[in-house]
Amino acid sequence: MRYDPCPITKVTPNFSPATDLLSIIDFFVAARRFVIPYQARNSLRFLLSGDSRILSSKESLPSSRIGDDVRKPVGRLWPSAVLVSCALLVILSSSQAQQDNEPGHSIGKVSTRGDLIVMELDDGALGKANLFDLSGRTLRFTPEGSRYRMESAPLHWDPEYGPELTGAEASLRQFAFPFSGKSWKSFLVGTTGSIRFAASEKDVPLDPYGHRDAGIVLDRFDQLAEVADRLIDKAPAICVFLKPRMSGPHYVKELSDRVVITWDLTESFGSLLDFTWFQTINLFQAVLHRNGSLEMSYKELAAKDAIVGIFPVSPGAIKPVAVHFSPISRKDGPFAAVYESFHYLAVPKPQDLSCTIIEALGDKFDFLAYYSDFRIDNQEASTPSDGPVGGNVTGIGQTQHDQTPQVLENHCTQGRFQLGFAQPVYVGSNEAQETPPDETPVGSSHNLTFYSRQLALASPNGKPTPYNYAVGHLGHEVGHRWSAYVSAKVNGKTISLGPWPHWAPGLQAPVAFPYSLPTEASTLGGGVWQDNFDGTFAQLRDGYFVPATGYSYLDLYLMGLISAAEVPDFFLLKNLVPLGKDTNGHPVFRAERTKVTTQNVIAAEGPRLPDFEHSQRKFNTGLVVIVEHGQTPSRELLQRVTGIRQQWIDYWETTTGHRASMTTNPR
Repeated sequence: MRYDPCPITKVTPNFSPATDLLSIIDFFVAARRFVIPYQARNSLRFLLSGDSRILSSKESLPSSRIGDDVRKPVGRLWPSAVLVSCALLVILSSSQAQQDNEPGHSIGKVSTRGDLIVMELDDGALGKANLFDLSGRTLRFTPEGSRYRMESAPLHWDPEYGPELTGAEASLRQFAFPFSGKSWKSFLVGTTGSIRFAASEKDVPLDPYGHRDAGIVLDRFDQLAEVADRLIDKAPAICVFLKPRMSGPHYVKELSDRVVITWDLTESFGSLLDFTWFQTINLFQAVLHRNGSLEMSYKELAAKDAIVGIFPVSPGAIKPVAVHFSPISRKDGPFAAVYESFHYLAVPKPQDLSCTIIEALGDKFDFLAYYSDFRIDNQEASTPSDGPVGGNVTGIGQTQHDQTPQVLENHCTQGRFQLGFAQPVYVGSNEAQETPPDETPVGSSHNLTFYSRQLALASPNGKPTPYNYAVGHLGHEVGHRWSAYVSAKVNGKTISLGPWPHWAPGLQAPVAFPYSLPTEASTLGGGVWQDNFDGTFAQLRDGYFVPATGYSYLDLYLMGLISAAEVPDFFLLKNLVPLGKDTNGHPVFRAERTKVTTQNVIAAEGPRLPDFEHSQRKFNTGLVVIVEHGQTPSRELLQRVTGIRQQWIDYWETTTGHRASMTTNPR
């Protein structure tokens, strides 16, 4: 079972999101993350439909009072946007359930290095990467009947781009382009590098991040190596450089005998889900000729993974042919549909990762986190979480984990192992870096750079806490061991406290022991709300875990770290209607308020067992560095994971109020 790392921002028609709108999740999360399967598309359409009505020594516990005594605002939200947990998009598919039921097996050799675990992969365990190698080249496709001959030639580039395309549809006035057995006077230009025929913009579904790309749309966790040959089922299409999560302008220039389409894109940057803090250059071009021939030209590409190819729809059942374009010539083919998938190493199965560690070192880890010095075939730099949620805890709601002997055995655990990263985090990603580099652009309120000054002021040494993205993500994923699954029974009626597995945006969920800022909402969602006592409420903090946030009082109860009596009464806001901002810049909403107590939760779920006097208080996280076969961990990888280890222990002690301890002992 997987959990997704990131909250997703729901937008209304007037909302103009930043480039990294959901670059988480803007959910993560992450992890937030459970995997969002492609089958969830209908649910995604509903969730992003614009209907705001869906938002429905021990230390002593700090005061739960939230209101006028909060001295510093800790962030801003766009007035027309309402944060929705990424879990709204997470629906378990049959394929994921099947994967969870597949036995894991070891895929590498394990050793230890201080407090870190080193996994050296078996030769070929994740296949081989195939990175983009066509920069400075032009691919020419010449029709031969219903098929195409191809050649790779030196770059042919038109420097005059023409006007920027403001929408997605490009209309031709001087000729019709013959493709896939028809002649087309119009087509859709996808932001992420594709051209689509036989569809209108409104017919193309939103992408997993709530954007209407209009071209070919992939699922959030599709692997490019696996999905490419299935694009023939999408529509008549041309993939010039199809790579999800790209953004930027595209231009169309029509001449008497051809039309030139140029993309000037950047990879997503700055957020937890990104591989870079800065914009990147990705400049490529397609030329569609009156006679049906076409060219794809690549001037400068920072990105190294994408799908390139042509996918006409034929009356017969044709299967696209995978080729290597770089050495191809007119002697090859002809081909009816042809492509090359440029990709990184394959994504490992999470149960293979856990089995590799547990079989080598024993069943002694509650949590496992993986980091690597290589990239995998995933468009997001962060990772979902996965695990059998071992142990026997009741009263925390439906975790949707089958703790059967078979499921535990599939993860090679007797019940100790509870949750882990589903895949490794790349050492060069934003998440794995100590702090944002100097001169990093200030991003949205879901980017770490937005809070640089506040984080420095909140720190004793005047410097932001290191590895904030990393520990925030870890804290979020580990929190999924217990949250957020419970409902509450109020006045005899059972009500949901949020879309599985995160708290609803309208749930009052202040953090008991903040980590980054004085006022934080739970790392599992919810918000910090100020009741204006006139039917309106000011949102002091949303439930996105950037910068790293701690656990709410309800979270700590479900974790078994405080008693039910220690959880202050809270409330749930439904039917949120945005009204603008107050004088402090906080978003204000009209909403319906429902009071909730811990006893309401117990009435719905039963008491938490073991109770806080008998619950687990000592936890152990295995921090694993993964290298390819025959390689040793780089100095950078070891230094960064060591830094994450130190901050993770501090984060856990701080956010649990020193009521639980965390070790990273591999032995």
